[in-house]
Amino acid sequence: MKRIILITGLLVFTYALYSQSNVNLGIKYGQNSSVMITNIEQLLEYPFNEEQYDSYHVGAFARLNLKRFSLQPEIYFNNKGGIVAPASSTSSSLSPVSFKYQTVDVPVLAGFSVINRKHFKFRLTGGPVFSYITANNFFSDISALDKESFQSQYMGMQFGAGIDILFLTLDARFEQSANIINSSSEYEAKNRVFLISAGIKLF
Repeated sequence: MKRIILITGLLVFTYALYSQSNVNLGIKYGQNSSVMITNIEQLLEYPFNEEQYDSYHVGAFARLNLKRFSLQPEIYFNNKGGIVAPASSTSSSLSPVSFKYQTVDVPVLAGFSVINRKHFKFRLTGGPVFSYITANNFFSDISALDKESFQSQYMGMQFGAGIDILFLTLDARFEQSANIINSSSEYEAKNRVFLISAGIKLF
């Protein structure tokens, strides 16, 4: 009973803090599914299938609230990637290309609250995301591709929707990256990512 009273008190205190401010700070955690879109098929003249890679992201966010409008910068650690596999299993000369890498992502999102109630909001969001690659596990039998083929940073765009219930925030977004392979290579690769996250407003 004491734990329930303590937790309830902390939740009420947290809500009181964030509801009195136009600036919210919080933490978030989510799952994501990513697919790598490449031009390998055109260059090798052999059909490939794109397979998704499922992982997670975790980080923090800030939000400036201006009535129905908001500005929300974030920073989080993310795991992305994808697998490009030969469409036919009968080929012995081609192997799946596995893209798996970690990033620090910094999206800067503008939002508009379609529903703007005191205890409930439904938001539409969108904006650029800047990604900095911190590590990668990139396996390929294609000689023109290796770990050094990755750029150290790249840019993308995120679009999505979210809801706020009291101090809880839920988001679903789609991300499309720019080319993540260095321009010196004849290959190109873009990551399409679907992200679902839950967060808590601490202030």
